Amino acid sequence: MRFARQRIEKRDAYLHKCCELAVHHFITDDKPNVKGLILAGSAQFKNQLSEAERFDKRLMSIILGVFDVAYGQDNGFNQAITLAADCLSNVKFVQEKKILTKFYDDIAMDTGMVQFGVDDTLKAMEMGALD
Repeated sequence: MRFARQRIEKRDAYLHKCCELAVHHFITDDKPNVKGLILAGSAQFKNQLSEAERFDKRLMSIILGVFDVAYGQDNGFNQAITLAADCLSNVKFVQEKKILTKFYDDIAMDTGMVQFGVDDTLKAMEMGALD
């Protein structure tokens, strides 16, 4: 019972610390300095964070989504970006990722829609054939 209580207390302290850090990093001049937040993780902590009374209401209003991921660290981060692609459609990173994916697909299919090198690119630009 004692270990269970200590675990709950430590988890609550961690939740409190996460709420404090979210305010510290994402609120400037009494307003959010980001357009949106994505909460992702493999357990219930992300749900508890989004529902916590300590979580700042200014940040709660900009939560774009809460997602379950199966991995941690870089793989989990990449999976969260993939799962949240609809929410992040206006974010420049996702737009760049789509452009690069299309670019690599064109290279793989050898569609002739890709130019390499300075001279070929400049010729295509002069002809108005660049996207």
